[in-house]
Order: sequence, then structure tokens, then C-alpha cells
Amino acid sequence: MITINQILETDLLIVGSGIAGLSAAVEAKSKGINALLISKSTIGSGASYFPLKATLGIQVTGDENDYSLFREDIEHIGKGKINPNVVQAYIEDSPKAIALLERIGFKPWKRNDNRPACFAKYTRPIYLIKDWREAALRAKKILQEQQIPFYENATLLHIVAEHNQVQGAVFAYTTSGQISYIFCKTNHIILAAGGLAGLYKDNLYPADVIGSLHSVAKQAGATLVNLAFIQFIPAFVEPKYKVLFGEHTLKYVTEITDSTGKNLFPHLNEAQFSKMMLERSHYAPFSLDFKCVEFDLVMMKHLLENPNEKGIYLKYSPKLYEDKEEFYTVYLNWLKNEVGIDLVRDKIAIKPFAHSCNGGIQINEWGESTVKGLFAIGEIAHCIEGANRMGGNSVGGGLVFAKRAVSEIVRSLKQNNLQKNPKISPLVIAERALNQLANSTANLELTASEVLSTIREKMALYANVYRTPSNLKLLLNTLSNLEQQFDPIYHAQHQGIEIYNALKTAQLIVKHMLDEKSLGAHYLSE
Repeated sequence: MITINQILETDLLIVGSGIAGLSAAVEAKSKGINALLISKSTIGSGASYFPLKATLGIQVTGDENDYSLFREDIEHIGKGKINPNVVQAYIEDSPKAIALLERIGFKPWKRNDNRPACFAKYTRPIYLIKDWREAALRAKKILQEQQIPFYENATLLHIVAEHNQVQGAVFAYTTSGQISYIFCKTNHIILAAGGLAGLYKDNLYPADVIGSLHSVAKQAGATLVNLAFIQFIPAFVEPKYKVLFGEHTLKYVTEITDSTGKNLFPHLNEAQFSKMMLERSHYAPFSLDFKCVEFDLVMMKHLLENPNEKGIYLKYSPKLYEDKEEFYTVYLNWLKNEVGIDLVRDKIAIKPFAHSCNGGIQINEWGESTVKGLFAIGEIAHCIEGANRMGGNSVGGGLVFAKRAVSEIVRSLKQNNLQKNPKISPLVIAERALNQLANSTANLELTASEVLSTIREKMALYANVYRTPSNLKLLLNTLSNLEQQFDPIYHAQHQGIEIYNALKTAQLIVKHMLDEKSLGAHYLSE
């Protein structure tokens, strides 16, 4: 049985302490809002503090001429899967929102070169950040100095919404190895807890971000869109695992083989192979928009048919290290000096890793979901992305809609017309909803960690770049069987409820994949 041990009351509950959540917290404080921040891990966690490369870029609108050009770029790669009002808000507000980075402890600077962002046709200002650990420490100090209350090791489990309006939420708080359940009475929640990539075995996320809150939001009444459009990007599996791969180096690759040295592209002559690799070196995530998509499909089909293979193996020309363009030297020096990888000297293997999510909770131009008082910002939201996402827009979306969500919450608090006294206590509703998850026919020996491990392994195998309807249906059946066998309440002390929510999110993703045609970042074989 789940028993709520404590009740808190606040104007605003913010969930997640990555860049989006921290930005919302300092912005709320500046507007006089009484806000509480909870973080599943330490302050300064989440995918935005886990970039695995030298710098992270944020793309913002340039001069007045760029308003129409930026919209053209977004619409071109969005393929009809974007929200025009949300896009317009980003275009208008992104140059000002960049100032939030300094307010949460970063020291951004403007990139000097004129290279367009990934998938962009036109150049525009791109700001860079680095030194994430130092920035995270500064962020925690900022929260303490501004007296913004926060809980670390706190996981949101359930949102209470009555009459399509937020009434409160339950989170599990772990301290000294003990879990207590706290009900937060509030009419406003900002979800900033990250995307879906953590549901895959091979991902570029920190381990604690597993997409559980998408299904929590849906249960509360929110709408989820574009979940099929997950971007996969190559990353290293040898000589080191889970290090972001620089796709721009691909134009110097001379051969791609399996682990035994067998050529994976025997049907291409040298000129055809070089042309494919040159084109593939111009963007990072998988995309159907280019002929060189063959590179990704051959890679994933090979790995699907040979599950014991670590990845595909790349052989580089020594000319790579003769390229003195800054875009190469910065990356190659970081890779060699900080990670210890030399692309010519070492045995190099890569495979697709789940990277970023183009879909999520549907929001309006103020970051509000279809549930009144429930906001989503950062990668948990369907922001300006569509079938594809341009490089540098993810963090920018978190900044823009942190400010916009807080503005809308200020208006809501001033109007003070929210229904605050439903007939049944929100606490009672929350306890009842959680305890209803108990499964009397479950296999109690099936642990939460085993469930998560199975989700990740099967999603990586069957819901990666190369997908087929039969494999997705098989995966959906596997996930359904897991749900029938698992008791989240029995395993509540070991993330049982959270992992159950992640399981429900995984089911939603697969259903979306079956319903979408191949487009942009989504590929479904006939």
C-alpha cells in the first residue's frame, strides 16, 4: 500500500533540474511566484547536462530577415508535423531567452564560424556552452542564494487533474535510503523532465531519464504527439562506449565492415561510396531526406540481423588529421585529449544511439498542455520540431518556453479563477490511483530493474532506425506481457511505479510508430 506521508502547498511545482527546469525556477522567482523544484537526481542533471562532446549549441533567430528564413528552415524539415503558433513564439523570443543561461550558471558565447546548424539551410546566431559540472554546481548555489526550495532524489509519480485542471501531484522522496510519498497541492505544474531516449539500451542520456512522465501526463489528460519521430545518431561503441560520434568525419572514411572485416557496402564502387559518405558527413541524425540514408539503413539492418555484433567498423584515411578547419580540429583534439580516441590509430565501431525526441506533450504557444495548469517545456514537450529537428533548437526551446510558461502562470494566479476545492480530496484521489496499480496476478520475482532492462533491450532491437510492422507488433506484445507480469506497488521501493509509467510510455511510442508513415526521422519498412 502507498500511503502519503506529507502534504505541501505551492503556487507552482517544477519537475526536472536540467536547463529547462532551472530556467523556469529562476524565472518564476523573479516574477514573485512561490515555486518548488523537484529533481530525480542532483541539481543540474538531465540530458542537457549530459552532452558527451566539447560544446553544446543553441540556435536563435538572427536579424529581421531571418524571421521568414528560420520559419522556412523549420517548416522544410518539419514536413507538416509542426505547430505554427509554437514555432512563431520560438522565432520571436529565442534571442532574448538566451540570457537565461547566465542566470542559471552557464557562460555562453557566440560561435564565430558561419556553418549552418544541422538540417538548416541558412546561417544564424548559434551560442555555445560547456563546463557542465561547474555550471551545475553554480546552478545549485543560485537556487540556494535565491531561496528557491528544491528536493533532490524526488520522482513524480502521479498528477491529479479534475475537470481538466491540475489539482496536485504525488512524488516519491528518497532520503537516507527511505522513501516517503509527498502530495504537493498546486494548480500549476511545469514538466521539464526530459525526453524518451532513455527507453533504449543505447542512448545518449543520463541513466535516470526514462520517459516515465509522458504516460503520467497522458493519464492526467494531456495529448501526446509525434512520439514516433525519435532521432537516432551514431555514437561510439569501440574503443569507448557512449561517446558522441562526429558525423562530419565520415567523409574521410574509406571502408565500412563488420567485426570480421567483411565489407558492408560491396555493391558500391569507390566513387559511389565516397559520394555517400560525403553527403552523410553533413548532418548528424538519421534522416530520410537524403539518398545517403542507405548508410544508416544498412548499418541498422546488419545489427538487427546480427545481434551479437557490437556495431559497424570504420576505417579512416590519415588525411582526416590534415584537415585544419576549426570544426574538425576542436572535435578531434577533444576526442584525442579528453576521451582518448584517435580515429586513425584505434579500432573504431559505431552504432545508432537514441538521441533526441521530436514529439512529446502537445503544448500551445505558452507551453501549456491540453490540461489547464499543466505545462511542458524542454524535450518532454512537442516544441518546434516535426519530422526532423534542426541542431541547436532543443535547449533553445527549453529557454523560450520556460519564460512563456511562467508568464502564463503569472496571469493565471492574478485571475485566481481556478477551481480549488473539488468534491473529493486530491490526496485521496492520488492515493487511490497509485494503489490501483497493484497486480494480484503478477510474478513477484520480476523486478523493476529487469522490466526496465527488457524494455531497453527490445526497444533498441525493434524500435530503432530500421523498423518493420511485424517487429513492432511483436515488441508491443512483449511490452504488454511485461505489464501483465509486473506489480509496480510490490516493487515501489525500487522504482516500481516509475518504471511502470516508463513501460506505458514505451507502449505509446510503439503504437505511434505503427500509425506513422516513413518521414524524416521515422522509418518503417513495408
